[in-house]
Amino acid sequence: MGSLSYEFETADRTRTLWDAGYHSGRLYLSLAHGAGELLGLPTGLTPNERGGADVDLQVFRAFTQGMYDAYCSTSSFIMHDLMRGLLVSSIVMLEKGGGSIARVPEREAGLLNEHDTYARGMWSED
Repeated sequence: MGSLSYEFETADRTRTLWDAGYHSGRLYLSLAHGAGELLGLPTGLTPNERGGADVDLQVFRAFTQGMYDAYCSTSSFIMHDLMRGLLVSSIVMLEKGGGSIARVPEREAGLLNEHDTYARGMWSED
């Protein structure tokens, strides 16, 4: 049997941002790459030889900001629902890496209502 986890670590490997379950991690990575392609943005996520992904925090911050801006620019509840899990997960990982995005709370349409739940669920020891 293969690895049971899929770690997202800073590119310099000094911090684990999310020690995801194997399937959750692979799904997140696939969704992020699809969103990046749609938005025309690199994700900053690179699969590594250890069975996880390295995260270039500068590129990842720009990707997360781009997703957030796209989320806030539409009133489509379908787009909001499709993007919410990926975006909140990305915001939590970015915060664990010491980063943040520029927010416009009045345009968020409840985006971060589950932020604390995600942060607890994505907990990892540093």
